[in-house]
Amino acid sequence: MNGIVNLYKEKGMTSFRAVDRLRRILGVKKCGHLGTLDPLAEGVLPVCVGNATKFVDYLMDVDKEYIAEFTLGMKTDSFDTEGTVLGENDSIRPSITEAEKIFKSYIGEHELTVPAFSSKKINGERAYKLARRGEIEDAGKRRMRILSVELIEYAYPKGVLKVQCGKGTYIRSIIHEAGLKMGCFGVMSGLIRSANGEFRVAHAFTLGALEEMAAKGTLTAAVHPVYAMLDWKHAILKDEAVKLVSNGVSVKEWNYACLPFEGSSDGDMFFITEKNGRVLAIAEKTRGGDCPLKIIKVLI
Repeated sequence: MNGIVNLYKEKGMTSFRAVDRLRRILGVKKCGHLGTLDPLAEGVLPVCVGNATKFVDYLMDVDKEYIAEFTLGMKTDSFDTEGTVLGENDSIRPSITEAEKIFKSYIGEHELTVPAFSSKKINGERAYKLARRGEIEDAGKRRMRILSVELIEYAYPKGVLKVQCGKGTYIRSIIHEAGLKMGCFGVMSGLIRSANGEFRVAHAFTLGALEEMAAKGTLTAAVHPVYAMLDWKHAILKDEAVKLVSNGVSVKEWNYACLPFEGSSDGDMFFITEKNGRVLAIAEKTRGGDCPLKIIKVLI
């Protein structure tokens, strides 16, 4: 089985545990998710299965959407309600206008503090392990790209945000920094990832639903082919060149049954396929020479 499953990770479960259970449901060895969700969070967790794991790097760099609940008036070491409380302030109660203005001020690219209890690696070790040993208070700064912030609900001390952002953005960081700017502190108290690239929460499968599908023999309906998620052109091989490409050889132009290179630029990615549509490899457009595509990975 090869492809991507739009998994709905439930609250209280680690992403690792969710992927491990999915692996057993599908009966496969290789699985890899496209972006960790903390145990407190729930929602869309796309998982690459089988040969699709070779596409993880290409599928990770997509925009995401979150629905986040925040609570003002407190600060924790994890920037969420699961951490140790470090401070409280009930004397400042921002109005809805003030709160909205400050949250929206984070639209754009900003250097924000990464939570100490996060999966960021510091000198080869996960930050949360260092934080548990009391060795760090935060995980440094990271440039985060926030596309939009919408204040959906607000009645002090709680509110709900809808955030669209780029890869590597911590919603906890936005809430933490906004709380500091408001002067009252703030933590994340709930999080749903509602979209990860093309994958939407409305079409995600829970582990329970997938177990039921496995019992009915309908699991393949939950597996999306990789080529449907990546907007790459297909270069179709002639039959006599299939073995060469299967062995990792970048073949000459005349080995292709079609030449879909018009309008493409150096560095553009392609699927190399057989005439029957089976994807053999992924390749990169090269400049000049007899071989128009340089093979990056063989998939069979």
